[in-house]
Amino acid sequence: MISNLLVGSVTPYETAAGRRYQLLYRKPDRAQTDKRGFKTKREAELFLASIETSKSRGAYVNPTLSRVTVGDWCERWVATRTDLGASTLDRVEGILRRNIRPSLGNVAHGDLNRLQVQQWASALSETQSPWSVRKIVNTLSGAPQLAVDDGRIVADPAAKLKLPKVVKEGKTVSVARAGSRPRWGRRESR
Repeated sequence: MISNLLVGSVTPYETAAGRRYQLLYRKPDRAQTDKRGFKTKREAELFLASIETSKSRGAYVNPTLSRVTVGDWCERWVATRTDLGASTLDRVEGILRRNIRPSLGNVAHGDLNRLQVQQWASALSETQSPWSVRKIVNTLSGAPQLAVDDGRIVADPAAKLKLPKVVKEGKTVSVARAGSRPRWGRRESR
């Protein structure tokens, strides 16, 4: 039986909809927490087993911390980016305002998955150039990566996406003045 192996307890309680089960367990910081609403005792025990497994692997994510929305987390992330120059910061804030918040801003970080982000990126490629799609997705990826590092989510859902390929045209080196550094420019079509 599963319950003999778990650290936590499952107790029944009554609601208007019938019997439900509550789970009491300890988080890695040893604070006690609970989760309610399981329809069967087995469902509660399986959830507890998944919690214990994630704790033993070091992959436990506090569900409360992953409830923050993508839009709110992106605001926090941008506020931490003191390394960005003014023009880069303007570009990032514009990407957040135009591309990320309208589509993903109200989604909780814990609910955001790779398929959802892939579909969003694919939809972007219908109206944006491949280069722009990559910049937008890279901007989105920065915020979830900080959430991973902060223990709010297990993995960055924007990582390893299939993005449109950027086709590079031939490049030539042009020297404007003798002794100046070469500048890269596009080869003119003939």
